[in-house]
Amino acid sequence: MSLLLLLPTLNEEGALRALADEIPAEFDVLIVDGHSTDKTKDVALKYNWKFITQRYGKGKGCAIRTAMEEFLNTNYDHLGIIDADYSNDPKDVKRMLKVLEKNDFDVLLGSRDIIRQRELLGWFSVFINRFTSTVASWVYGYKLTDIQTGCWVFTRNAADKILPNLIANGFEIEYDLLYNIWKCGLSVGENPVGFRERIGETKFSTHHRFKQILHGLRYVYWSLKYLHEK
Repeated sequence: MSLLLLLPTLNEEGALRALADEIPAEFDVLIVDGHSTDKTKDVALKYNWKFITQRYGKGKGCAIRTAMEEFLNTNYDHLGIIDADYSNDPKDVKRMLKVLEKNDFDVLLGSRDIIRQRELLGWFSVFINRFTSTVASWVYGYKLTDIQTGCWVFTRNAADKILPNLIANGFEIEYDLLYNIWKCGLSVGENPVGFRERIGETKFSTHHRFKQILHGLRYVYWSLKYLHEK
């Protein structure tokens, strides 16, 4: 059960230093960087992590699409993803991998502690996430509470099937992932994970939070249209 752990970065040198000692020794790390101007690359190379610059443009979606391409060109069995800002504990991915294998899921999402989300992100962000998670669960037939999580584990089969259809460039990537997971008929599970205060400045502004509503509605529309045309 080999796993490649992706950390998508944009000026995360402080968070990477803090994460370094927490990453399970059996995981290899891939840093996909969005043109950082700090010492993110220096930190990555210090720990002998693979470092590449993302393709397709700016944004988290471009980083994840780039990482999936890199992953599929390797022999790893699974791809794990956590946010590189220290808010996710990489040891949770180790537990998620066991849950995924035990239940034969294609994809497993980490459902972050909702109390900590309210404390650190605010009620509005939690409301958007819960609302879109409820709607997505209804449309797709999944039982999910945290579709905007930054913590994921994919099998090789799942990454291979969904990558050709991914189009998201920015923070809407979680919607894009779930939409294409559903269209490909893949099995999805969710497992509780922790959530903690990030290190460094957030890239997810209030403007981005409002845009998440529009992104969510767009993917719901596409989903209902797809069902109608089947």
